[in-house]
Amino acid sequence: MEFFSFSRTLGSALALIASLGPLASALSVSENPLATSDQRDLDALAIEIYQDNSFPVLKAEAKAAYKTAHGSVQKAVNNDPYYPKVYWVDAGPRDWFNLEVPGGRYSYDNPDCIYRTIPISSDVDYIVTGYRHTPGPTDVSFSLISDPNSQNTVAYLAGSDLVIASDGSYIITINSSATDGRSNHIQSTSSAVQLLIRNNLGDWLSETPDNITVEAVSDVTGHDAITSAQILVDAKWNLQESIVDYGVGALGLKTSLYAVNTLSTPSQSSTLGTLTTQASSFGHFNLTDDDALVATLTPGSADYFVFPVTDPWLVTTDPASQASLNSKQSVANDNGTYTFVVSVADPGVYNWVNTTGLHEGTIMVRWQGLSSSSSDSVAIQAQTVALSDLASVLPSETRYVTAQERAVQLADRVAGYALRLES
Repeated sequence: MEFFSFSRTLGSALALIASLGPLASALSVSENPLATSDQRDLDALAIEIYQDNSFPVLKAEAKAAYKTAHGSVQKAVNNDPYYPKVYWVDAGPRDWFNLEVPGGRYSYDNPDCIYRTIPISSDVDYIVTGYRHTPGPTDVSFSLISDPNSQNTVAYLAGSDLVIASDGSYIITINSSATDGRSNHIQSTSSAVQLLIRNNLGDWLSETPDNITVEAVSDVTGHDAITSAQILVDAKWNLQESIVDYGVGALGLKTSLYAVNTLSTPSQSSTLGTLTTQASSFGHFNLTDDDALVATLTPGSADYFVFPVTDPWLVTTDPASQASLNSKQSVANDNGTYTFVVSVADPGVYNWVNTTGLHEGTIMVRWQGLSSSSSDSVAIQAQTVALSDLASVLPSETRYVTAQERAVQLADRVAGYALRLES
């Protein structure tokens, strides 16, 4: 396979921005908002850096925390705040633009979520331009974070506060000046290094991610573009830091401290990639072929929730195989709660969360669109039962499916997920 050289890839991307201005990144090679020319160039660059440089010790160390090393490289290639681009990261492997892009998922990736990043400096003024399709994502957020690995939130714009014009367009300004009542403005600080954009798709078949572009409107004369050597240094640091952030933090302190086959009380946090308007519940499971973990979720005041399972290293295995269900994909009980069945074997329940053959794995349930004090309205309870006793613990109104209905349900997921990968 032919890949772009580093100099050609970086140079062509910068030339596009310099010659075409703010609309450069908006020129997509297809109708897919994710399949942009900048995405193609950054994917090609990440592949080349990953293949041409060996850090086997770091990769081996990171297996316990960060299964995929390629994600560390993806974070590094779009790390120049003077020449910012929009880059889709934390996603599964894909073949597009004649590139075989390795998987870059890490730390409880949400199968619903399109994660995109923009490098930020408080010394630079930025204009982020977006376009909202109809229907757009179920939940949207813009978080300024202080580190691409720990992802601590330092400033935030909620989707509910985003002002969108009648034609679907919107403009967000980012700089060091105070908001002072302005809409669509995020105040950056000296600790902010990246804008993390989340587009959560509830209905995969109909909802479309926003088109997003960025322009640095400050004078960046005198700032050389990031070099391949610096990208490699950043990639190795990302991989090393993830051992602590994801291995000790997310996998250890937030997950493994709890008893197996239980889920923690939902809580809100601004660290390790969680949103200030999000409540999360963590757990890990160990199930035989004949077991099921039954969890009943109270949505409370959340605008959106998702119940996903991930492998022992916090990574989604196969999103299209119903390894998750969200607030639009699942069926509610009569009292407004939702009951999910996690199992290796298909129990014939509509709200089945498929472990994709795994007997051991991890879980991070999310509720989003909450106020800073509304996590008290959400809840979750879990118990382990034998599949043969499943009916005795499920609500009487539980919806069951035939083999044909399940096939349709799974086919819709496959088709919906495939829309993200069109180039």
